Amino acid sequence: MFKKYWSLFIIVLAGLTILPWAAEIQAQTTIPDEYRGDPDWISRGVMNGNLIETNYRNTGEMARWGDIPHGIWPRSIGGRHIDGIGLFIVGKVPGEREKWQEFYPGKRDTTLSPVAINFRDTGQRRSPSGDLWSMQPVEGFLNRNRISPISGSFQRIPAISNDSKSWPDVWPDKLNNPNDPGWSGSWNGLFGKGILNADLESYYVLDDLNNRGYQLDPETGNPFSEYGVYYPDPTDSTKGGLGLQIEVRLLQWANVLAEDVMFMLYRISNVGQTQHDSLFFAQGNDYGLGGDNDETDDNAAFNAQLDIAYGWDSDGLGELPNGGSYDVGYTGFAFLESPAAPFDGLDNDEDGIADERRDSGAGMMIEGQSAIRTYIEGNYDVLNFERFYGPIEQLPAYQAGLFWTGDENGNWTTFDDANNNDRWDPGEFLNDDTGVDGLGPNDLGYNGPDFGEADGIPQEGERDFDRLDINESDQIGLTGFELGIRSNYENTIMAEDQFIWESVKENLFGEIGKEPEVLNNNEPFIMFTSGPVVLPPGVSDYFSLSWLFGENESDFFKNRITVQNIYDANYNFAQPPFAPTLTAIAGDGKVTLGWDSVSVASFDRFTQEFDFEGYRLYKGTNNILSDARTITDVNGTPTFYKPLAQWDLVNGVTGTLPVLDNTASYDLGDDTGLQFFYVDEDVTNGVTYYYALVAYDRGVVDSTGKVEIDPQENVFNFGVDQFFNLTGSSQNARAVTPRAKPAGYIESGTEEDLSSVTGGVGTGSMSVTIVDEEEVNFGDTYKVQFQDSADTRDSPEFYTTAFYDLINMTRGDTLLRHRGMEESSPVSEGIILQFQNDLEIGYDLSRSGWIGNYGEENEQYNFDPRRVDGYETNWVAEIEVNDSPNGVRTPDNFELRWSDEDIYYPPRFQTATYLRDSLNVIAVNLKTGELAELLILDHNENEEFDYADELIIMEQPSAAVRLLRHNINFRLPAGESSVPPGEGEVLRIANRKPFATGDFFQFTTSRASVDEERAADELKDIKVVPNPYLSYSLYEPRVSSSLEGRGERKIKFINLPQKCTIRIFNVRGETIQTLEHNTNTNDGDLDWDLRTKDGLDLAYGVYVYHVKAPGIGEMTGKFAIVK
Repeated sequence: MFKKYWSLFIIVLAGLTILPWAAEIQAQTTIPDEYRGDPDWISRGVMNGNLIETNYRNTGEMARWGDIPHGIWPRSIGGRHIDGIGLFIVGKVPGEREKWQEFYPGKRDTTLSPVAINFRDTGQRRSPSGDLWSMQPVEGFLNRNRISPISGSFQRIPAISNDSKSWPDVWPDKLNNPNDPGWSGSWNGLFGKGILNADLESYYVLDDLNNRGYQLDPETGNPFSEYGVYYPDPTDSTKGGLGLQIEVRLLQWANVLAEDVMFMLYRISNVGQTQHDSLFFAQGNDYGLGGDNDETDDNAAFNAQLDIAYGWDSDGLGELPNGGSYDVGYTGFAFLESPAAPFDGLDNDEDGIADERRDSGAGMMIEGQSAIRTYIEGNYDVLNFERFYGPIEQLPAYQAGLFWTGDENGNWTTFDDANNNDRWDPGEFLNDDTGVDGLGPNDLGYNGPDFGEADGIPQEGERDFDRLDINESDQIGLTGFELGIRSNYENTIMAEDQFIWESVKENLFGEIGKEPEVLNNNEPFIMFTSGPVVLPPGVSDYFSLSWLFGENESDFFKNRITVQNIYDANYNFAQPPFAPTLTAIAGDGKVTLGWDSVSVASFDRFTQEFDFEGYRLYKGTNNILSDARTITDVNGTPTFYKPLAQWDLVNGVTGTLPVLDNTASYDLGDDTGLQFFYVDEDVTNGVTYYYALVAYDRGVVDSTGKVEIDPQENVFNFGVDQFFNLTGSSQNARAVTPRAKPAGYIESGTEEDLSSVTGGVGTGSMSVTIVDEEEVNFGDTYKVQFQDSADTRDSPEFYTTAFYDLINMTRGDTLLRHRGMEESSPVSEGIILQFQNDLEIGYDLSRSGWIGNYGEENEQYNFDPRRVDGYETNWVAEIEVNDSPNGVRTPDNFELRWSDEDIYYPPRFQTATYLRDSLNVIAVNLKTGELAELLILDHNENEEFDYADELIIMEQPSAAVRLLRHNINFRLPAGESSVPPGEGEVLRIANRKPFATGDFFQFTTSRASVDEERAADELKDIKVVPNPYLSYSLYEPRVSSSLEGRGERKIKFINLPQKCTIRIFNVRGETIQTLEHNTNTNDGDLDWDLRTKDGLDLAYGVYVYHVKAPGIGEMTGKFAIVK
């Protein structure tokens, strides 16, 4: 028998009346009427933003049985837990027969219970001609022309936040946005335009309008049902079903506290013209923990206090198809948000407010704390209000002195008016007053103020107000529950209207509520129910649930607390910095990684701070990096990933913080400074490595040192199919397989030598690394120009490099502007710049001293003249900075140049101190080309200059200013007599200097290429790996737990030319297989699955291979397959 495991979300609508609605009901449906459900838009996706991994469809269905992955936990490791989650909607509506006597002669009206469903084949209702009468995705909410970045073929999926290719050109529900109709190119986030509040979010819309089951057949004119006719909109016969439209959001956070939970949010709108007087909804789940052969030892329980139902396996183990077992753990569903009853005059949720609504609008403004208190005390039950929300004086609106009655719970706040000028100014926090797009100046994608921004009035789309405030809803809570078994809900009975309605009705709580229940050793079916509430035309209602897991019962209920905390915070959670974009290039025995700098400017909307702290780079050999998750908590449970490398701001925030309620530690770094580039050389060619770069913040620590909010870091994700083929990855994650390059390979790079500046005085160097060849504009010329600290130019010895610009000279674009001098730049047009900059002026001893081979490319430098070519003098020189009161350092270089004749006479300057004796040496400033003065300290007092004396280089920019630069002393080697310097002998004093204003590098990018002459020389390097093959190769893919067998065998031919033919023979000379290698410049590998030309597995033995590369040459080799 086929499995029928499923989860069920049901909405039951009872007792409808038709009436025109009053004008004060604010319509919440913003999707144009022409956008309807259409089966051509059905798409499948995967949610895997944390440890829960499951398939889903934009029809309200999740975790479809038989479609891997379905309800997997932990991701890629665990087995099945839930085999299907479905959304049902059922209503009680009048079945008209008296109006249609030609079809129902003598028949009286009935009560119908139409069901809207789209759940696998057994839950799909069809017309007599085969048309689908089920909920369908509304057109326009995904990109039907999406091309998979992995396969390169068309593959549409429901719109998901981490894949911009899945988004539509415009969002139909944002076409009425006054500033940016359609939000083209932006994510349609729960909290606004481009806002990624959760680590992974999917959004779609569906409706039931194509369900014609209770209408007249447009072809024959006859009714489809013998029980009556019903139209949700009597003015529009094209609308069928219950006239409902459902917006669905799925949310996942990867934070260690929330990595085991998923949120399912539903917004149901009545797009018909009929009022539903009673609305119920229910959630059901049919457990099948442990797989097909491990079903009858499942258990389930219901906790009425926590509104949660959960299941577990009796022995705690599930069976894998290919043998072995896995820990099942606990899984369940938490009931969070119920529909509301905002029209009954009652305080249903006992928060002190009656009939609060999430479509009320701003209401009336009340200013002043006294007036606010008077309003609350006059309109609310203050005792219940303060029990629910806290003291009045702690309300954000009360503290701000500005309260809008439509913000019933008083938590919306306008902008901070720090200078009290009654308007928002740059630098002031907007708080909730962001306008309808939800964006403020510190958010990514902000393009300036939009409608409602900083106007002091709460608007739809702003946080803590109406749609985005769960507490502005008079929720009725959970009103029913069933703990049954799957057999009661299998086969086509799921699509039978009356059965679903009776199941809901029969399991409503009585007056005394519901006692806890337990079901043991069966296949439990559980169902939540909530109702009744009213849903008028044009009005929306809400409900939400959470799916959660735990390693054991204690861990499961701990995660239930996390779920409640996120829900109570309006689905807000402490946010990590903006995610960086990681790029990677596979090299030969190395992987080069680069990333941008967007994370550094992150503003945390939750804490209202710029709190970026650093980067962590993780590396693993599988898609969940399990081999890197080695940092444990106090219980020994692996909790954090061990970074391959880490970089952080130099800001004094260092060391570890106690996190997770003091059960673990998080390393904030060591003030290393930031880097945007890393080369990993600890890799093996042919092995796939998974890299994830996460930005993290510093958390929130109070003045006593208590950690109030743990540090947060980005989520990362790799999607794989059941064969572990990569299907996608998040922007900060890359899977890379380093490979041997083809014979004769020349790497891409630059054409110029960048070991010194192209122009200028700085003594540093620069290198260019290509990290994303698809983004590089090969052949373009680039210029890097520097600016120094201009405010210190009067004291040049103190100048530093302030910033640089990167300019694409070919296109005239400035790519990086006024960028600070980090060791490496962010990625720009696929390249990264690395600088070796001298931070301060100092002697460059490697280029100072007596110069050999003067003026040649192979100049020599040494302070001992005997160690350079062509010198007769034996004066060993020493240099030092003049530290007298007149001593002033300079970045300029100098040379002392000797002659055989006297060519210089020192100035008349302090003759009592300095010797005035003619000299056969001059001092030249190499920057200006001008002569400097030389002063002589006659240490041996013999009235003439010799090796025992000291020279001082002096510059005199004006008559009154004398600047002493350098002191030069000499000594003789032990036991030698003096041999003075003579004609052509030169002593250089060189300085290291930071890049200065006017310095620049210029370079042109060049593609990778292959040199055929070099390729011919490198044919000898062709190899087979592994050789011998011993039953297994590390290049073989890991086999999924859901599959049987050992998987594919594989060996590699490496260091091949770009184009060649490989023929493989057995020792008898018979051809076993012929392989063709014809690939791009970067790939010198070829995989072989060890199958013969006849499709048979290769037998054990020794084999000969012959490689022939046209125009390059040939070679032969051997390899062995060992049993």
